[in-house]
Amino acid sequence: MAVKFAQHDLSLLGISHQLPNANINNEALLNALSQQCGRLTARKAKTIAKRLGIEGRHLVRDLSTPTSSTSPSSIELSQQVLTQALVNANLDIEALDYLLSHTCTPHTQVPPNAAWLADAMAFHGPYLELRQACTGFANGLQIASAFCAVNQQPVSIVGVETGSVYFDMDNDFIDTEQLVNYVQMGDGAAAVVLGPQDEQAAKISDIYLGQIGHQKPPGFYLDGGANDVGTKQMARFHHNTQAVREQGSQLFELGWQALQSRGYQLDDFAYILPHQANGHIDVLMAKALGISPERVINDAKHLGNLGSAAIWVSLSRLIHSGRLKAGDKVAVLGAEATKYLYGGFVYHHV
Repeated sequence: MAVKFAQHDLSLLGISHQLPNANINNEALLNALSQQCGRLTARKAKTIAKRLGIEGRHLVRDLSTPTSSTSPSSIELSQQVLTQALVNANLDIEALDYLLSHTCTPHTQVPPNAAWLADAMAFHGPYLELRQACTGFANGLQIASAFCAVNQQPVSIVGVETGSVYFDMDNDFIDTEQLVNYVQMGDGAAAVVLGPQDEQAAKISDIYLGQIGHQKPPGFYLDGGANDVGTKQMARFHHNTQAVREQGSQLFELGWQALQSRGYQLDDFAYILPHQANGHIDVLMAKALGISPERVINDAKHLGNLGSAAIWVSLSRLIHSGRLKAGDKVAVLGAEATKYLYGGFVYHHV
């Protein structure tokens, strides 16, 4: 399948992110696991954490109990980031033409997070939600590009993940897959407000999306749907780490090839922002591209993998860090492992 580029560029009018509660380092995470499940389970998790290079994360769950509710909830996190993004854009919620959201860990199966968020924000316009794992942002941009070009009004995209509550600290629940999820994933949210192209504003261009998942089993999936709800088991993420490892680098390569097809070269970019899959992502990607690791964003080391919220959170952190100069470009290379989509864009700073 050929990669699909959106026809219209977008203006980035506002962006914000939020990470829940205090950062939890590996020592605290593994101590909590040891108290609930024993030292042997904690030692296995420690080995996996070292291999993944994840050293910290923010969580919405309580680690003192085997299972936990979210605090704050995904809707509360979404409300915080959307409110701040609108402030940054100098817009009121009524100005939005459409509210888009994406997540792998919804507040409820239905209605979607977007509906709960619309209630919380007193938004009376239309909304929709995408559940396509870590490239939800890229599909959201494809839709936003068309909406903004046709209606000439701003839209918002909100990405949020609260997956830590899908882990039960019970040795009957835990296997290697679940330990990978426990040490790798973090929680967080981000929102962007986008508008029709405006030469005076920051720009998102070259929005692309492709997939290589045809006839391939998922490398990562969440059960608890109609296919298996009859088993009466707690919903959980399943993680085929070997399949993800085999496909992961190809997804990034295809993303980079997509940008090259538009005439870009590595020297065009101040930074490369890949999906935050693991804490070694800067070294691994820098080696593959032949560039300095300092040019590759690595937030996963201290935040974990934030799933579909990862790209927006890292872009927001980069923009608000003051590291970008006017005219700098950032190559965004998103990827996801459920059915192997890849997507991204070029960010132009002003």
